[in-house]
Amino acid sequence: MQDNAIIKPIKRKSLIQSDIAILVSAEPDIKSLIKVLDLQNIQKKKLMMSSVYTGKTNNLSVLVTGPMIGAPYATLILEEIIAAGIQTILFLGWCGSLSEKVRIGDCIVPEASLIDEGTSRCYPGSSEQSEPDLAQADLISKALKRNGHPSHKGKIWCTDGFYQETPEKISNFQLKKAIGVEMETSALFTVAHYRKVSLAAVLIVSDELHQNKWLPGFSKKEFEKGRHSSFLAIQQWMTERGESK
Repeated sequence: MQDNAIIKPIKRKSLIQSDIAILVSAEPDIKSLIKVLDLQNIQKKKLMMSSVYTGKTNNLSVLVTGPMIGAPYATLILEEIIAAGIQTILFLGWCGSLSEKVRIGDCIVPEASLIDEGTSRCYPGSSEQSEPDLAQADLISKALKRNGHPSHKGKIWCTDGFYQETPEKISNFQLKKAIGVEMETSALFTVAHYRKVSLAAVLIVSDELHQNKWLPGFSKKEFEKGRHSSFLAIQQWMTERGESK
């Protein structure tokens, strides 16, 4: 499919040169993830409103960037990462639970994301849902299970309306088998598919909405454990990629 968009992503070769990019939604996760990954020779630069950290670990050059909230901004960063030549990308984010089986601190690896945001609609060929690179998603899921951390694979509801997650909408997306809700994945999957790059995601459950009331868990020890387990899973995934390089 020919891309006839007038404005093109900037090819920031001087800024971004890495084997793998990790897009991080929440700012508190950035430095914690970098520490677990044990990145060496770190350089820091700016990309729009995000920070970009590049370094090396396990025979790989790695880029970590964030924060990014919402589909429009997250895809702006993704487009420029892709334009710089990076083909393997992972998104790390937080989500709310829509299932009583998915609790605060658990991790979700999306197998599909139901589109309820506007950015995906801007791309040719978008439909009602978008999918990650399922092979990469499976590798991340296996890494989480090896750590013994509660994790789930399933569909995610992706919305622009953080303050409009109503009981009616929650019920509707539960009927569509969504087990979580967040704001970036469906657009990221849409762009990755359009640009023909590999992108998967891992989400930490920060709150619960499945009983039509909000149960925040941002300060709970289970959430902190889930964050750390996701970092370890990413580290293991990267180690395997480095060994096979």
